[in-house]
Amino acid sequence: MSKNRSRKPVQRSQLDIALLTAGYVDPAVFKKCIDAIQEERQGIESEFYIVRNGRVPETQKAYDEILATIPDVNIKQQHENLGFPRGANSVIRAGNSPLVLFISDDIILSKFSIINLIETMKDKTIGLCGLKLVFPPDSPDPGRPAGRVQHIGHAIDINGNVTHPLLGWMPDNPKCCISREVQSVTGAAFMVRRNVFLRAGGFFEGYGMGYFEDVDLNLTIRNMPNGISGNYKIWLNAEAQATHYTGA
Repeated sequence: MSKNRSRKPVQRSQLDIALLTAGYVDPAVFKKCIDAIQEERQGIESEFYIVRNGRVPETQKAYDEILATIPDVNIKQQHENLGFPRGANSVIRAGNSPLVLFISDDIILSKFSIINLIETMKDKTIGLCGLKLVFPPDSPDPGRPAGRVQHIGHAIDINGNVTHPLLGWMPDNPKCCISREVQSVTGAAFMVRRNVFLRAGGFFEGYGMGYFEDVDLNLTIRNMPNGISGNYKIWLNAEAQATHYTGA
């Protein structure tokens, strides 16, 4: 397992996978997250970057053991939790590939999710693309119904409130299977063009530990010219799916 690089990385792949972890997630869930990433990146030229956003003594040993199993990973350890926006900016900016898949440590990618996102990004008018996220199949929380939709893009209602349409629906419902342009997508997992992310200024770090910075980034990108026809689109690929262990 390689340590954090001090030199600027040379572009060697089409994709950087950027994972942010603060150590709060159950190690069993974190292992599922890592295993799914490793499986899905098979056959894809990619670089893997991880920022450990502080330490949690209760999980540190388990996390160390999991991370030690990953070959050719670039890990940076922050001494303290910098908050989501700053930590995410740090790991996304670590690489040099034209596409970046950002992923939180409570996301378990489903089969073909990375390939589906890469295919979507072949449309040069799309600046950022999100995934359909579902609650874990064993969730006991009625507020997080097992196997149901957690996220399929944000909407903004008439009062300016950010909402989650189709929350709790069955993921195979036809209305949940439509890939489409959306107002924004969650910051838990998404693919973005590196140059677009950098031009947008990344996540606004003024939110501190984290609050609506994902919506802020999406709306910023939507106001940026794509150089082809109008502004960049924010897209939701309903064929790219993952399980989101919210609250794990």
